[in-house]
Amino acid sequence: MKRIKIAFVAILALLCVAPAGAQQTSKWLEYARPSGSLQGGISLDPENLDYQFYVRRARVAVLGTVLNDARFGKLEYVLRASLVQSPSLLDGFIKYTLRDEFGVQFGQFRSPVNIENTELSSTTIELIDYSILTQRFCHMGSMDLAGISASGRDIGINFYGKLLKMSDGHHLIRYDVGIFNGAGINRRDDDQRKEYMARLMVFPIKELSIVGYYTRAMGAHPDVAPEYNVYDWYVYDRYGGGVYYKSKYGWFRGEYMEGHTHGYLARGAYATLGYFILPQLDASARYDYFVTDTSRPSMTTQHLITAGVRWKPISFFFAQLNYSYNMAPGGVKPSHLINLQTTLLF
Repeated sequence: MKRIKIAFVAILALLCVAPAGAQQTSKWLEYARPSGSLQGGISLDPENLDYQFYVRRARVAVLGTVLNDARFGKLEYVLRASLVQSPSLLDGFIKYTLRDEFGVQFGQFRSPVNIENTELSSTTIELIDYSILTQRFCHMGSMDLAGISASGRDIGINFYGKLLKMSDGHHLIRYDVGIFNGAGINRRDDDQRKEYMARLMVFPIKELSIVGYYTRAMGAHPDVAPEYNVYDWYVYDRYGGGVYYKSKYGWFRGEYMEGHTHGYLARGAYATLGYFILPQLDASARYDYFVTDTSRPSMTTQHLITAGVRWKPISFFFAQLNYSYNMAPGGVKPSHLINLQTTLLF
């Protein structure tokens, strides 16, 4: 981890002494452009009058385009680190696009599974938290059913492309096919088997995408019970689909996923609806539904309703205010949460 921190400091120091002159600096930033974000806020449990301050994310990144040629394609890279608790590498990958129809990405990056995990980042998602579906199925955090907390990322290789360009400039089809370690970020493959992913996105119109995806992780796991021998080699699989529509007036996004984890079948869905009140102000609401074990729905079903507003008075700063009503499984008393989070971009 020390080497990661030193590397970032060195790169940022080089950026500070970029060649003088507007044209030279602009060219320099094509090869190494710094960016980052800081997110923190306060959460309040109104029923128990309990509140806490938090710093959720502090990230720095360097990204650039090494090659951009009509004949030889486009070569890009991204290095992104998290500085919360201890420095760690989040993204570290090279992306080569030969042409619209074919490209390859190699390194550590977001897994191409559902819409929310890849099309929306922590600084573009409308509500403060990702859906339960994304958190439990896509290695997003401590709630992941496979026990992999990896910010939705993994180490591997992904082949991608866009097909059938339409008259308005958008492509009808996008595809992703990838192979990953299946162990999470900054870790070697610990079971010598891989996770395979495939996703197909269809855009009937520019503003609308219809998506289907499938992933299967192959490998032994010590927690697999003997009665589920079929999963000794298929520890978990995920499959589902969704739709995403966004216009200048608002958006709608909904997804459904299900899959096995250590022999148990789980399923979940969410629907998000949003509206732009003003160019700088929008409101949205989301309903989450998730069943951890479909053989015991009464004890493992969770419902979550979240509503919020997002205000962005300037391009590099915005604030989000959310209210959540959580109906936890097992007959637990429903809980309320108010969350105010601010985001600074640089």
